[in-house]
Amino acid sequence: MSGMAFIAVLEADLRALSLEARRKYPAVKDAAEHAILKLRSLPDPTLIAQSDHILRIFLTACECKSVKLSAIGLACLQKLIAHGAVDPAALPDILAVLKEHADMNDESVQLKTLQTILTIFQSQLHPENEDSMAIALGICLRLLENSRNPDSVHSTAAATLRQAVALIFDRVVTAESLPISNVATNRRTSRSNSVSGDVSRSMIAAKAVEFAIDTQEQCSPAAKEQMSQAARLGLRLFEDLTALAAGGSAAWLNVPFLQRTFALDIIEYVLSNYVSIFKKLGPYQSVLRYQVCSLLMTSLRTTGELEGEIGEPSFRRLVLRSVANVIRLYSSILVTECEVFLSMLVKSINLDLPLWHRIMVLEVLRGFCVEARILRLLFQTFDMRPENTDVVAGMIKSLARVVTSVQVPDASEESLAAVAGMFNSKAKGVEWSMEYDASGVAVMVASEAHAITLAVEGLLGVVFTVATLTDEAIDAGQLDSPRCESNFSSDVRKAGELASICTCMVNVFWQTLLDALSLILSRSQGEAIVLEILKGYQAFTQACGVLRAVEPLNNFLASLCKFALIPLIDVDKSSGITGAVVLSGKRMDQTVDQRDVVLTPKNVQALRTIFNIAHRLDSVLGQSWILVLETLASLDRIIHSPHATTQEVSAVVPRSSHETGNQSSDFNILSTLDSQLFESSAYMSTSAVCSLLTALRQISNDSLIGVASGLGQALPGSSTAVSSSVSASMPQLTPKLFALERMFATLVNNLHRAELLWDQITAHLLELAEHESPQVRNVALDVLDRSICAVLGCECIRMEAAILDPQEGSCMGTEIELRDFDTRLSLIDGQQNEANRSCLNNQESNFRSDAFECTVILPLRTLYSFGQSMEVRGAALKILSHVLARYGEKLYHSWPDILELLRSVANTSEKDLLPLGFQSVRVVMNDGLLSIPVQALDTCIEVAGAYGAQRTDINISLTAIGLLWTTSDIFARCVNYEIVESKGSRRRFSDGAAQPSPRGQYQTTESEARILGSESLPDDLAAPFERRLDMDCDRLLLAVFGVIQGLGTDERPEVRNSAIRTLFQSTASHGHKLSITMWEQCLWNLIFPLLETVRHLAATSSKDEWQGKELGIQGGKLVHMLVHHSRNTAQKQWDETLVLLLSGMSRLLRPFFQFLLTLDNFRKGWDSLLQFIQESITNGSKEVAFAAVNSLHTVLLHASKASIPIDYFEAAFAIYETAIQNASHYESRVVAKARQELLHNLGELYVQAYSMFKPTTYLRMLTLIDLLAHHPINSIDSSAVVQGSLPLVQRTVLEVLPMIKPLNGQLQSQWPIFLRQLLTYLPGGDQHACSHCKVPESLNVMEQQQMENTSGKTEIGLKVTCIGADGQGMLHMEEINGNAPEGKDEWPPIQQQDSEICASDITIGGISSTRVSLSEEGPMPQSSFNTSFSKASITDVLAPVFSECIISILLDLQSWIPACASEEVLPEIISALGRCMSTRRDFPNNSLWRTAVGAFNQILSRNLFSVNITKQPLGQDGNELCSGSGRPRFWKDLTDVCETFLVGACGRAVTVPAEGIQQEILQADELLETNVLDVICNKLLKFCKDAPLEIIERFIDVLDRCASRTSTLPLENVELLPAHCSHFSLVCLQKLFEICRCGPEDSNLSSELTVSKAALPALLKRCDFILCQYSKDENEHGDAPLPSVRTEEVIFVLQELARLTLHPSQFDLCRTRNYRLQYPELHTERAHLIILYGPLCELVISRQTRVHELLLVLFRLLGSEMGLIRDFYH
Repeated sequence: MSGMAFIAVLEADLRALSLEARRKYPAVKDAAEHAILKLRSLPDPTLIAQSDHILRIFLTACECKSVKLSAIGLACLQKLIAHGAVDPAALPDILAVLKEHADMNDESVQLKTLQTILTIFQSQLHPENEDSMAIALGICLRLLENSRNPDSVHSTAAATLRQAVALIFDRVVTAESLPISNVATNRRTSRSNSVSGDVSRSMIAAKAVEFAIDTQEQCSPAAKEQMSQAARLGLRLFEDLTALAAGGSAAWLNVPFLQRTFALDIIEYVLSNYVSIFKKLGPYQSVLRYQVCSLLMTSLRTTGELEGEIGEPSFRRLVLRSVANVIRLYSSILVTECEVFLSMLVKSINLDLPLWHRIMVLEVLRGFCVEARILRLLFQTFDMRPENTDVVAGMIKSLARVVTSVQVPDASEESLAAVAGMFNSKAKGVEWSMEYDASGVAVMVASEAHAITLAVEGLLGVVFTVATLTDEAIDAGQLDSPRCESNFSSDVRKAGELASICTCMVNVFWQTLLDALSLILSRSQGEAIVLEILKGYQAFTQACGVLRAVEPLNNFLASLCKFALIPLIDVDKSSGITGAVVLSGKRMDQTVDQRDVVLTPKNVQALRTIFNIAHRLDSVLGQSWILVLETLASLDRIIHSPHATTQEVSAVVPRSSHETGNQSSDFNILSTLDSQLFESSAYMSTSAVCSLLTALRQISNDSLIGVASGLGQALPGSSTAVSSSVSASMPQLTPKLFALERMFATLVNNLHRAELLWDQITAHLLELAEHESPQVRNVALDVLDRSICAVLGCECIRMEAAILDPQEGSCMGTEIELRDFDTRLSLIDGQQNEANRSCLNNQESNFRSDAFECTVILPLRTLYSFGQSMEVRGAALKILSHVLARYGEKLYHSWPDILELLRSVANTSEKDLLPLGFQSVRVVMNDGLLSIPVQALDTCIEVAGAYGAQRTDINISLTAIGLLWTTSDIFARCVNYEIVESKGSRRRFSDGAAQPSPRGQYQTTESEARILGSESLPDDLAAPFERRLDMDCDRLLLAVFGVIQGLGTDERPEVRNSAIRTLFQSTASHGHKLSITMWEQCLWNLIFPLLETVRHLAATSSKDEWQGKELGIQGGKLVHMLVHHSRNTAQKQWDETLVLLLSGMSRLLRPFFQFLLTLDNFRKGWDSLLQFIQESITNGSKEVAFAAVNSLHTVLLHASKASIPIDYFEAAFAIYETAIQNASHYESRVVAKARQELLHNLGELYVQAYSMFKPTTYLRMLTLIDLLAHHPINSIDSSAVVQGSLPLVQRTVLEVLPMIKPLNGQLQSQWPIFLRQLLTYLPGGDQHACSHCKVPESLNVMEQQQMENTSGKTEIGLKVTCIGADGQGMLHMEEINGNAPEGKDEWPPIQQQDSEICASDITIGGISSTRVSLSEEGPMPQSSFNTSFSKASITDVLAPVFSECIISILLDLQSWIPACASEEVLPEIISALGRCMSTRRDFPNNSLWRTAVGAFNQILSRNLFSVNITKQPLGQDGNELCSGSGRPRFWKDLTDVCETFLVGACGRAVTVPAEGIQQEILQADELLETNVLDVICNKLLKFCKDAPLEIIERFIDVLDRCASRTSTLPLENVELLPAHCSHFSLVCLQKLFEICRCGPEDSNLSSELTVSKAALPALLKRCDFILCQYSKDENEHGDAPLPSVRTEEVIFVLQELARLTLHPSQFDLCRTRNYRLQYPELHTERAHLIILYGPLCELVISRQTRVHELLLVLFRLLGSEMGLIRDFYH
């Protein structure tokens, strides 16, 4: 507070004082007012102190004895003192006033008095003499001891007194220049959540205390006897307090009585906070030694009755706390006293005292135990000195006795539960407090639990203290770290005092601690207490390990291991472990039933503790590893047991979920810890790892004691579980091969020193591999497999192999990285031979038999060579395969041993071992060929060939061939002769120019890429393959080809076929990389010799049928495997080989034909190949012929693309001619499939190589196709022809014909010939056969011979005549050239099926048709010729479907036909289509006529505009034909076709089948008829003005005849006429009207006018007849209605007459024809009405209203025409 503020406060207080004293105390009022005036002249508190005027005013106010004035006065005094505004000389007056006010009974005044006294002690007025000090302290003591004072005064007085004492002793410390320490303040802080935390805190506090003590000793090493005034005042005060605490009076303070508890509390405070005073001041030490210690000893005695205040718990607590502080702080100067105190405390635990007293003592002892410095000091002071008592040991035993009291039968489980609860509360930060005056059972249980808890914490404090001190010894360098490798049996180094203390502690305490802690751990279930005790176990065990205390270590570890698996080992039967554990190496008891094993949290935590200990003490455990590993083995069995779970899982998760693999999280954690333990072995010392492996081996041997052959269940503790072969009822134990798995884990984590551990591990594995139990063997072999793989994968193996590897050493050292690939190629070519020689010379020296790699592989050789069972030997081969698959590329020195082992497997050919050995060969050949040393490559090829030649397993032989193929691919990648030397020049394989490709790489053309396929173009083709300089790839590749070629003549067809296929595939795939020399060796030494050998073997093979493999006996007879008929002889199997040879040759010649032409003697090989193909087609089996055809096509097709010489082409085409001619014979053995392929191939050859075809060659090709078209069936497949389908060959002919149209310029002249050949395939076309298609004379002779040979047989044909609908729907058939079946006079009638109407010898257009069967069911998709024809007639049959397809081909070819060819052949096309259209009359439901009609319309419409029929150019408008004489044949043929079709077929009634004709079909047929009429009327007649008049009149006559069908029929027949017939007549009549309709505006259309003039007379005549006939019929029938058809016809005529208008020239024509025209001068547009006026008048009397209406219209038109009606048009 600033000076001005302080003055203002005083002024306010003075005003309040004046106001309060104005009535009763005027003098005080006047003095206060005067003081206010004076105060304004004293702005500073120092000036106020110099003048006592202000002070006296307040003292006067206090002397009034008024409560209010006293309160104001004391408050102002307090402010003046606090701000230093009082002179020290005024202190006696102030104390006198305060003493008087202390006697007042007012509470506020007393409190103000105490506050003022405290302010005095805190200010500069602090009493400096004994009288003032005594007065001030006496005031506080009197207010404290006055029982009449309120509690607030008591509490305030006590607090004031404590603060005053603290201030007094603070002045002593300051006056004596003693160090200030806050140790006591830190010591009184709250506890931590665990005992270990308390120990840690005590260590921190201990370091501070030691620092303070060291500082004090440095400042004043000896106690002083001379003291300052302040020290003397403090001593007088401390003596009076000691006297008051002892129950006496205070002489100096003049206080007769004070509560001993309060006095003792003050003493305890002073002793705890001012240690330096008592240690550095002699008088104080004397008071402490003789007065305070005497007081405490007297108070601590419990021999008599504890009455009064000393028997109260609060006093006893203060006594014990004071004793504890004395022992803790002053044991160094009070040795004897502290020993007495400790003895009294220990003894008091066993006395019959109240439980709360024992608890207080236990709290004190517990405090000693958790303070490491105190415990160490006490142990060093007393227990380590013979002259003193073992107080620490006694203290620990006393605590242990408290703990072991739980064994008493009276000890309830409630107490143990309470103990666990207290630990849980402490773990949560909750401290227990005890009510000493409480009673009841619950209080007793809690008290007992509290006592036990304190005892347990004390014991744990000892444990953690030992561990902490041990760590300090390690930090100080007095002990070795457990990670250091040292002799386990050596003594601890004697240089360190702390290490010796720790060792003595362990040796003295371990048994007492183990007994007590094991007991309480066995009885406790709480999580917190279990964790705390296990921490103690861990800490003490680790300390024992560090101190090399073997016996304590083993006993603690054994106890912990038992607690880890309580379900298996019951520790409740004993109170602990009292003796040393003998490490005999025997297993723990494993006979306990493991069903429903539940691991409690205690077990889980114990196991985790074991893991922690093992991690810390791995280097010092030694033989103790056996204890740990036995426990872990039991844990492993529990984890893998289907009946085991943890407590939390068993309480929550149902059994079914656990059985399905829902493991507890605790199990997962424990498994992880187990794995981490063995992973940490990588950081262990070598001796520690060896000790671990030794212990594992002992565990493994012990676990297999009693395990016999075939006994045991699956091994859940191993990676390879084998199903049990013994029932579950067997009592034999299941071996748990935990040790093997952990051996492997240890090896994996110590690969950096595997060479030091390998022998120790494999010796045990080989021992178990010969165990009598198959399960044990399997597990051991599996571990061996994984171990070998793990070791081979480590870095040391790779480094060892790299030392002498020629790929990385001397042989590859000359290879350098070159960016220019061309330069690198030259380097490779130049250095290859030298590198090869260098590497081959060093073959033997490169391999080291003593290499660690060979040691790793040695167990496999041992197992295979000396294994007692086939199972073990097979397992060795499996392991080898696995090793090679994973680490084969890292091997080097062991390859000779491996290959010899595999060769021996192939040579022995044992059925069970051969597949296993071959599996390794596959791995080597597929994955390791490029990494294997070069000196082992030849051996690899030999081994693969040995497996291909063995005869035990054919599948292995086939796979071996595949491996050789893969090997050839690998070697071929290293061969890259993309530019080869040929006759002194450099050229490419491809068709391009003979120049090098960029960067020297072979550029594969698109055709070659398509031929070779994706498998022949590896991904890295663009990038050069990294070639090994030590590898002679040319020689190796040819060697592989030679091995494959040798297998190509194997007796087994599967093997030789696979070999042949592989040889050609590989050669074709890599041919672009081979040199000329290599090609010549492949062709003349491998391929062609193989071809000749196979031909010879196939020709000399047996034709006898084979029986399949014997499968067994059934019913006393042998049962053989069924063999397909196509492979039941040796010759048939050799046929398959021939097929492969042919396809292989074509595959080989396709991409390389152009290159092979440059080779010497290739023409000889070409002729040989063609001869072989021709023989195969003619004399070979079905599949051989088919393959030969394809081979010929493939070779010739691709050879033609490569500009094949013409002589090569002609020779190949001659093969086609010979083959087709021979195949056309009826007795030919060439199957239809082969003939089909011949046709296909011929067509494709023409399309791809038409430039090679001359006109003569083209005609030869047409002849071959025509030959097969007319002779599609031979003796082989005639029986296989299905009725209703085209032969396969004819279908192929239809596919090929569009392909062989003339394409290039030199073949354009062949279009007419080609089209005429197509027309010969239509009905009647055989009479117009082309000259080039004449059947060869030799073929005719053969046909005649065939006829003669079959003349003795009955040849039957059928002549079928349609009788019509006879009510039975029967078809009658008569015999032709044959007799009826024996015993019958005639052929029986055949029920009509499929509504088939047949005809024989039908004449169409003057041409006799062949014997065919046409269906009435609509369009025939396939041929339906009768298969009972003679052999000679079969070859002449061309079904209607074939003709339909020919018509479609003609339509498709219209856009390709040149104009000149179209002009020349068009009449023949029209005539041929007419023959097809005319079939409608006899076969109306056949699709041939429909197809022909559509083609007729299209061809006629297109050619009328595009073809100059009259051989004159088109007009300028391009629409009509120019004048000219025309071609009479075309017009005649056209009119014949139209007349035959329209008059003979259209609008006719047809024979309707039983089920009728669909309406859609009838409508479609009408539409076709209409289309034909449209083409004739709208297109043809419009552009034929220059055609002969008789042609036009003939067209008009055809239309008139079609239109007259309805009107000319009698009425009785009209009703029977189908609707489509009458409709067709009306359409034709309508077309006549349209032709005749021509007005004045059409005068320019001369062609239309010409046709109209020709048609008008016929129309008028037809109309006159229709009208007259209608009138006549109506008159004859009277009132009877006429048929609707006739009425509709008349109405249609009247309507059309009304719409008809004439051209003037037409009227002239009418007059020239002598029609009756009375008024020639009239308008001529309606002249036809005048001509028909008479018939129209006769219809006036008609009964039809519609007729009358139309007549009215006509007459009005006529009247208007004659001028009688002027406004008709208006």
